[in-house]
Amino acid sequence: MKKIKTVFLITIGIALSIPIIFFNFEKNCASPIDNRMLTEWEMDTDDFTGMVDSYIKDRIGFRTQAIDTYTVLHDRMFHLMVHPSYTYGEDGYVFFKMGEEYDSLEFTDNFCSYLRKVQDYCEERGVPFLYCLNPSKTTIYSQYLPKGYQYYDTFNLNMYKSLEKFGVHYITNETILKEKSETEQVYNVKYDAGHWNDLGAFYGTNHILEELSKEFPNVRERTKEDFEINTVVMTSLPVSHFEIEEEVPYFNDKSEIYIEEKTEEYGALNLDENYHEMRYLVNHAEGAKDLPRVLVFQGSYYNDRHRFLQSSFEEYYAVHNYMNFLNFDYYFNIFQPEYVILETAEYATRYEYFPWSSLTTKEFNPVLEDEKSLEANPLKEYTFSVEEDGSLVTLTVELEKSVERGYLLIKDKQFDFSINKETNEAVCTIDKKYEDFIEAKVYFE
Repeated sequence: MKKIKTVFLITIGIALSIPIIFFNFEKNCASPIDNRMLTEWEMDTDDFTGMVDSYIKDRIGFRTQAIDTYTVLHDRMFHLMVHPSYTYGEDGYVFFKMGEEYDSLEFTDNFCSYLRKVQDYCEERGVPFLYCLNPSKTTIYSQYLPKGYQYYDTFNLNMYKSLEKFGVHYITNETILKEKSETEQVYNVKYDAGHWNDLGAFYGTNHILEELSKEFPNVRERTKEDFEINTVVMTSLPVSHFEIEEEVPYFNDKSEIYIEEKTEEYGALNLDENYHEMRYLVNHAEGAKDLPRVLVFQGSYYNDRHRFLQSSFEEYYAVHNYMNFLNFDYYFNIFQPEYVILETAEYATRYEYFPWSSLTTKEFNPVLEDEKSLEANPLKEYTFSVEEDGSLVTLTVELEKSVERGYLLIKDKQFDFSINKETNEAVCTIDKKYEDFIEAKVYFE
């Protein structure tokens, strides 16, 4: 009996030790099942106990395997979705984990006030601005949400009020996708609980192009004949080991052969470390020269679906939104677009992605008035340096006195300086195709 107890205790000890032995100490480690980064060890934190608790739970050995096994057993035995990211709805639908509806009026007002600043900045420079709000699967297929969950569409209703209040030029794809969902599957039943499928992207994109065509009549809505439409079988949920088997639509752009990707030219572009997706696509199809050059700040609804927009523009500058959009004038300076679009997903339009502090404090340069541009001084009168990297050229001017704003004038182009008050320098990054510093002028005030 004593030997049995000893063996049992040794077995238990080994079982408890193995997860500790295989503890994950890797830095900047992404979870394969949570769609997030694992907790990092931080001594300088307001909640040290909470950090330690999360760190151990996230990084204990075999965490992923244990959650996978637990999830599969509950699904097969009880048809329950026990998963960090997903939950079952009615009739086999899969949604993100349900929580309270996000209904911050303070955020929507701050967000829309910032959008109006961006819109004014663009329009002062003769460039139209459009905001597109894309609804979540929860909004479009709310009738299939888990039994007993009440959904009121609070966030969207608040957002529309704020957009109207601040006079933002916007469209929403909520109405059109709800209409289409009555007869077609615009979000998959199981696969990808967060985003529309390719059919939903087709209809949503056409709504954007319809609005854009009001300014550029050569832009047309796309037809299904523009695509080679197939289906692919998905065998697990995204960023998850949860097994499924679902056929989902896949639209391949037939005009892909005319699209040249030149993203590598902008390898030095300043992008947020967490949101670093960027593409530069050039359309060489017949008639492309009659289409606009468009800067699109986009999220996960389009980052993997650029094929829906690429053939509608002459040049397509795609920048991951969120924190990058809060540095809007930097990208406008570089790309000098003819149209600007911001697209956000409903569930990712909140302060975690667009911090209040940046929304409320960011200021843009007004357009430099003609009479002031006449007072501009030759750049050669200043001490400056030029750094070139790929297609980007950064000009740094040493300032003799403190200034609030500055402008770089090259022929008929007007660029904004960013003023660094700590170093008393003015910095401006532009595309090298506009570089002509011999006759360039500057104006500070």
